[in-house]
Amino acid sequence: MTMPDSVSGAAGAGGAGKPRDVNYDLLRVVAMCLVIGVHVINNYMPVKMTLTGSAEVTRSVLFALFMVCNPLFIMVSGRFNLTFDAAQGAGRTRPNGLAPYVRYYYKRFISLIVPYLLYAGGMGFVAYLVIDHRSVGGAVSGTLFDLFSGYDDSVYWFVFMLAGFVLATPFLAAMMRTIGRSGAWLLVGLAAAVAAAEHICDLAGYPLTFLQSFPWRGLLIYYLLGFVLEYYPPSARIRHGVYALAPFALAWTVATPYLFAGQQMQVGRTVTVAFAMVVMATFLFFRYDVHITSARVRKAIIWLAGYSYTIYLVHSPLSKVLIGPRIPAPTDGWSYAGISVLMFGATLLAALVFAVIADTVVLKPVQRLLRKVRL
Repeated sequence: MTMPDSVSGAAGAGGAGKPRDVNYDLLRVVAMCLVIGVHVINNYMPVKMTLTGSAEVTRSVLFALFMVCNPLFIMVSGRFNLTFDAAQGAGRTRPNGLAPYVRYYYKRFISLIVPYLLYAGGMGFVAYLVIDHRSVGGAVSGTLFDLFSGYDDSVYWFVFMLAGFVLATPFLAAMMRTIGRSGAWLLVGLAAAVAAAEHICDLAGYPLTFLQSFPWRGLLIYYLLGFVLEYYPPSARIRHGVYALAPFALAWTVATPYLFAGQQMQVGRTVTVAFAMVVMATFLFFRYDVHITSARVRKAIIWLAGYSYTIYLVHSPLSKVLIGPRIPAPTDGWSYAGISVLMFGATLLAALVFAVIADTVVLKPVQRLLRKVRL
């Protein structure tokens, strides 16, 4: 089974001889901005002031919208990683030995894990020394735990999860190529049905525990969906239908905790059909219905997208240490909104400046050195 035509010629942001698809860079920038927004309105600002009434409902709506960030990152990653073809890399119809897999894993180690180790590890180590006043040994121990075992307590949980998806990618990619359009959409449909059944039964107080063994549950479906929506895209009519349904899906997502006591808004690591509809609408809109014609705007988006992963890694610790303590406490809803916007802008600017300097001085030289290793 061969790849779809559009897959075989596009293993990166732009295939060989094809113009770069700036819409994926735009999706990275959008996701990068949204993740900063999530941490501002959900992690930092509630410490300054607690909202009630309509102001809290507004904050909940914004939080749900901003939480689209993680699925967008996952979908973009799945779209490009799932083009892996061991046989193509070996120039054969079938893979020959382990060499293609070794090269794949090594490249992903350089692009995904090395920045994580440098930035998350470096900033965590300094924080333990300077802020927590730990010994060097204690700082090393705490940093290692955060880097490799702190999934639930860390803002870097996304990296833990994505690294697991990347490990499985060579085999998932072969599966997605083999099952074709019908199989891919059937898989998406089954995942949606399982998610819907789980969510409905949870709301009713009767969890379907056996569905936890279904392998295509959780955020993995977004990883596969990024590939499916690129190579087996829905028609314009279906896209417009998704756009029409998305506001109602968002309203249901936000209203769930108010309608069902004890339930949380399911926008994080649990997939629901309603929130997946919001995610798909956002992805499809920026992927297919936003057309950027200005050359300057395209260059700016591509440039900014190149720093999106570093900004994701460093914005939270920078905000906690440099920006959060200096932000005044709001006194009412309007000042809360204004200070949130100010904190967002300051966080984005600080993270971007750090990323440009650190990537130029540290990360890119290290990555260039590692890429010289011949495997």
